[in-house]
Amino acid sequence: MEADDKHERGRMEDIMDVVAKDIQRNFYDPGLKGVDWKAITERARQRVRQADLLNDMLAAVASVPYQLNDSHTYFIPPGRWVSIDYGFEAEPFGKDILVYKMKKDSPAINAGLQLGDKIVAMGGFAAKRENFFEMARYFEILSPATELTLGIVRGNEPPRSIKIPAKVEYRNLRDYNEIRRMIDAREPIYKHRDYDGNVGYLKLRVFMLSAGDVDSMVNKVKSSGAVIIDLRGNGGGARETLTALAGSFTDQPYEMAKEVGRDKTEALRVKPQHPKITVPVFVMIDNASASASEMFARDMQIRKRATVIGDTSGGRVNMAKIFPENVGGFQFGTEIAVARVVMENGDELENHGVTPDEFCIPTAQDLHQEKDPCLDRALELARAAASHPAQQPQP
Repeated sequence: MEADDKHERGRMEDIMDVVAKDIQRNFYDPGLKGVDWKAITERARQRVRQADLLNDMLAAVASVPYQLNDSHTYFIPPGRWVSIDYGFEAEPFGKDILVYKMKKDSPAINAGLQLGDKIVAMGGFAAKRENFFEMARYFEILSPATELTLGIVRGNEPPRSIKIPAKVEYRNLRDYNEIRRMIDAREPIYKHRDYDGNVGYLKLRVFMLSAGDVDSMVNKVKSSGAVIIDLRGNGGGARETLTALAGSFTDQPYEMAKEVGRDKTEALRVKPQHPKITVPVFVMIDNASASASEMFARDMQIRKRATVIGDTSGGRVNMAKIFPENVGGFQFGTEIAVARVVMENGDELENHGVTPDEFCIPTAQDLHQEKDPCLDRALELARAAASHPAQQPQP
């Protein structure tokens, strides 16, 4: 066992070295934001040497890119044969972490978790808006546990602890993108609905449509008197989808943003698309809206083409590439931000997010009762705008 332990630790140190060097060569800021990279890697090396479990070694490797505080720079661990599902979804609503979705007959329901429960701790660590997505990534991917302990608060009741056993599926998970594709396969990428008052509604879950598919989606609301584009929970995706969607709301080409890398700066340009939507538009966002969804919302806001409703978005916007690697038969990689995004007006959304024109955040009681007051508010504004276009609220 001792020889095997030495071999495992040595391989983890080699993986850490490759991750650190890939970031040094490719991160958009050659100065690495002024951090002491040598000291960071040495601390991680000591953690690897002192760890007893493989998951702890992987967590030590993951701590290296984490020190850059960049949403699109993180370690993609070696392929796993296990997928963990606790049966619930939660995200920040204002300053609170609230449960907003639960699977039928899931481990979470059986354990007593309810919609609207406030999560105050996860696996013994305090859960906050600023760190929640990183915590979820850790417990679901870096260090999957067959049982998750949550600290929750329900209404005015005292805090309690709930243990949720995981539903375990065995499959080869090689990176976060594969996991994301697996999740996205469970529901359509977008949904369409026509509401009373001549309001067209599009719910886009991820920016993963071709330009032609974007045209087909937009075509469904081209005759509406007002349009709602719901980007809540949308973590972003492809540039092609972003520029095609933005092009459906302009009759002139323009530059949405600049991607500023270490060696060059590239413009992200938008060309007019058909069909073209000229009616009032309302874009919905929340804290889980990230990357391309944030860029779209802010772009529409800057150009006064939409009223943005919801919570401040996630502030996870930089452009990234995945760098796959192989050490001793272990396939792994690092997603690295190769460019920072600067919007046409000079805004940088990374770590800041998009501030909505009208804040709307569901309460714990709203979620428990499966109400959606923010969609109700968007529909109210959209119906008024469809009836009186000239009276559409301006950002």
